Amino acid sequence: MARLRLGGAASSEPSPASTALPTSRTQTSPPRKRYRIWTPLLVFLNFLAMVPGLIGFVYSAARFYSTPHLVWASSTWEEGGHAVGVTDARSTRLDWFVSGMWALATAYFTLSLARGLLRRWLVYYTFGPTIVRVISLQAICWPLTLTTHRVLSFDQPVAGWVVCATTAAFCNVVQTWVTSNIVERKDRRGQQGWRIFSAVVTMVLGPGVRTDKYRKGERVLSWRRVLWGTVLPFAVLGWLTMNALLWQQFVARYKGGGGVQLGKPRLSANVSLPARGPSLATGLIPTADIRVMILVTSSWTNRSLTNRHTFRETSVRLFPRQTPSISVAYRFLLGVAPSPQTAARAGPGIEAEADEFGDMLVVPAHDSYEHLSEKIYEGWKWASGLDVDYVLKTDDDILLRMDIVGKELVQLGRRKEYWRGFAYWDIPAIKDSSNKNADFSYELSSFPPYTAGALHILSKDLVDLIAPPSSSRLFVKNEDQNLGLWLFPTGIRPIHDYRIQQAQVCENDMIAKHFGGQYKEPSGFGPREMYANIVAGRKQCEGLLQDWCGVCYPSCRKRRNHWRDWGYACDDMKGATLWNRPSVSATAALDSPLKLAPEPFIIGSADDPWILPGLLSQHSSPFSSTDDWYLLHMLCWTTGVETFQERHYQALETIWAHEPRAILFMFSTNLPTDFFDDYTRQGYAIHVIRVSKEEMLERGWYLGPHSKRWLEDWDRWQKGPSFFSHLTDYLRYLFLFKYGGTYLDMDAPWIRSPPDSKVEFIGADYSTVASDLDWTLDEDGMYLAPGVMRFRRGWAVFRDIMEKAFSTTYSVDCFNCVGPRAITTAVRSKRHQLEMHGFTIFPPHVLYPRNWVSAHELVRALAPGEGKAELARMARESWSIHLFGKMTNHLRIQAGSIVGEAFDAFSLRIPRPVGLLSSADTEKAKPPSSAQGIQLRFPSSYTYRARTTLEQLETPNLALVGSADGHFDGLDLISLRGVLASGSPAAKAEIRFATAKGGRVAYSVRGLSARTADGQAELPGGNEVKVVVEEARLRDINAVLRSTVYVPPRRAVEGDVEDLMDELRIEVEWGGEKVEARIAVEVPAPPSTG
Repeated sequence: MARLRLGGAASSEPSPASTALPTSRTQTSPPRKRYRIWTPLLVFLNFLAMVPGLIGFVYSAARFYSTPHLVWASSTWEEGGHAVGVTDARSTRLDWFVSGMWALATAYFTLSLARGLLRRWLVYYTFGPTIVRVISLQAICWPLTLTTHRVLSFDQPVAGWVVCATTAAFCNVVQTWVTSNIVERKDRRGQQGWRIFSAVVTMVLGPGVRTDKYRKGERVLSWRRVLWGTVLPFAVLGWLTMNALLWQQFVARYKGGGGVQLGKPRLSANVSLPARGPSLATGLIPTADIRVMILVTSSWTNRSLTNRHTFRETSVRLFPRQTPSISVAYRFLLGVAPSPQTAARAGPGIEAEADEFGDMLVVPAHDSYEHLSEKIYEGWKWASGLDVDYVLKTDDDILLRMDIVGKELVQLGRRKEYWRGFAYWDIPAIKDSSNKNADFSYELSSFPPYTAGALHILSKDLVDLIAPPSSSRLFVKNEDQNLGLWLFPTGIRPIHDYRIQQAQVCENDMIAKHFGGQYKEPSGFGPREMYANIVAGRKQCEGLLQDWCGVCYPSCRKRRNHWRDWGYACDDMKGATLWNRPSVSATAALDSPLKLAPEPFIIGSADDPWILPGLLSQHSSPFSSTDDWYLLHMLCWTTGVETFQERHYQALETIWAHEPRAILFMFSTNLPTDFFDDYTRQGYAIHVIRVSKEEMLERGWYLGPHSKRWLEDWDRWQKGPSFFSHLTDYLRYLFLFKYGGTYLDMDAPWIRSPPDSKVEFIGADYSTVASDLDWTLDEDGMYLAPGVMRFRRGWAVFRDIMEKAFSTTYSVDCFNCVGPRAITTAVRSKRHQLEMHGFTIFPPHVLYPRNWVSAHELVRALAPGEGKAELARMARESWSIHLFGKMTNHLRIQAGSIVGEAFDAFSLRIPRPVGLLSSADTEKAKPPSSAQGIQLRFPSSYTYRARTTLEQLETPNLALVGSADGHFDGLDLISLRGVLASGSPAAKAEIRFATAKGGRVAYSVRGLSARTADGQAELPGGNEVKVVVEEARLRDINAVLRSTVYVPPRRAVEGDVEDLMDELRIEVEWGGEKVEARIAVEVPAPPSTG
């Protein structure tokens, strides 16, 4: 019998340095008979460790022998209210047999663990602390065992007891090593008969619980005990468990064992509905004009339980009343329980819910997200057997405005092939494994058109097509994309309804608002608050988050974003797609190319004869395919010569002031070909091209049958009030498509040239007419203004605009229909696709700094100095000023006005004819005089700004900033104006540049025959440079000056000095006349990078 040591050590452990402890023999203690009475208590407490395992064994044995299940659940219901379905197939008798063996193993391992720890505690502690530790061990193990089975479900016994046995076995191995330094003294007196039994027990469970033990200094793990006491039992049980589960799987899979039975979808047994028949069984009025069944996707989770109650208290209360006009019913759509423990936990509640509300439908499909498509297909299948007109599918976390949808369906009437929802098109499968919607089995580049799962509205005939009797279906991951796949062969496409949203947005006209668990309203509002708003007559989104714009919504006013920021492109008919997907762009390029190759004509041949030799043929230009394509400028003049005002001459001169090499084509019905000879004598390129019905037809200046027919009916249209305005629209579309280049209205003077000559752009402006919002780019009234445009040739959009605007729907009375409205409408539908390929839309301030309503302010005189200051401010962020001729042609451009200052700054002062000061005037402007000689126009000071520095300073709209990197743009322009007093247009010119503080002058002039003073063909840069141009005209000199670039000293840009002040000296000697300029150049120190 075990003996207990009563005296000795305190509760703390002795020093590890000790090699032995005094035994009871060295201590004064009572006789052994006095403390042997505690031995039964120790044995009892020791065996308490086996209790959970033994209880598990008894419970498993009871379940093994019992016929009915002790834990029940429901998934579907028969008419009698009895549970049937897959959740009946829970743990089998074989499961309970295996779990009983693992429960005994758990009892064995826990007994061994408690036995070893008790031996150690008896050596280290006195009796009291030892008792406390033994009881604490049981207080820990018992709850852990119960918790394990609660988490894994009592209906999955094998898993629970395997976890418990494994944990106990691992702890027991650790205990074997920890207690390996406890050695008992041999005292075999009176135990000879039990020697063999004692050896076996010691080998498996360890030495007995005795008091005559001591502690030695080393711990050594006994691998023999681990092998026989842990590994061998585990190996035997593991082999038996594996075979049992394999056999059970074989029976269930190939012999239909296990009671697995999906059953058929049924409604709750206790639906309190009066009558018989399919329609009345669903609560629908069979004689109603419109009968609607709504399938509401739900699940077995607690969240869905809450959502169902919320749906009944909000969306269902918004259903239209049952009337002869419309009858609406709904069912929550569930699959069979995803697991036995879910069935055990939620089954009774689901059945009670079905009994109470009569609105539950459970279909034979697994209720998990992975099988959502199958579940909803079964729902469509069930609905196909109903006598209804429309079937809707939504989710239980949606607030459905059925009051609105119902009215719309009543107005619509009974329809066939009707499919409505938030439509998506050309959407690729998600291949990101971190996304729960990823679909790796779908191999095509994109899905057919489909509608978002928040709300599908289908006519009954389409439901019959989706789920015909005895049919098989191919399923992809997501149920909404399945719908698109199944209906694609029918040729039926969804009707896009942007009022259905799945993101966390709220618009006051939405018919389906998502309240998913991942979205949290800052105000804490939810469906109930939104419902309260509706019934109270308030805006439904009052109090809800309205920061974000609904996808494809025409209005994003007062929102923090635009849906385009989320990467969507929307079509009013087709719905939403992704605009930044390369494969989408490639597909779109094949279906509807954005750019078209030029026609295969040989320039100058009989098929493409010259209009202007070397410059323009009937179908192309030598410049169109070069980097100088932007030099081509097209303007139109379709009224009489007498209407050509002084401001129009001045507008032309602003073009050459900023780009002396520009080639201007003036398409005109009335101007003579020599109208601009005064400019051509000075070297500037401008050519009048006469246009008429016959000439345009002969040249093939049409882009399709509609535009050709419009030309043929010229005489008919010419009598209309807007004909010549429309002819201008026709010609600019034609020019940009066939030739490319820059188009300018005659009332759009440049105040600064674009910094990047390769950018292709059009400007936007805002309309103030409410009715225009029907066709503008956005709800703010932004539209595309074609008054200033620059594009390479071949953009298909110009051909499409031309063919549509001048088709059979053309009206000569509609002033705006073929201009801004036509181009805005055409671009709006494919805006992002165009922008991806370089079609740039500039904000209004770049090309239209004043709206047409306030355009008169541009020509009105300002206080002294204010006109120049306002022009300087405007030139920093604008390129052009549009005068909107109809608003300002009758007004004089007054001295000191913004436009007056611009014309004065950029005038060439070439003697020429002058025009009227306004359409309301008979007075003409004063003509420039050659007697004034030449004048060098230059800024008095210039600040060098490196583009890299501007990037570091995060300068806004950096791409629009001019006068950077040493270029002289806008009001910093350097140009020569006036003509030689001798009257000669050409003479030898010498242009000299020099700097004072180490700066350099660099430049590059293309298309100019010039040489340096020493005869070099290329123009180098340096501190002192002289350029000589033989037979120079004004245009040639200005081409050199325009290309001048100041390069600061290297030390200035490397930050070795503070701000540097330099001076740029320019001298121009031409035909015996000489002018010079001194420009103070400031080079600011580079910003600190620290």
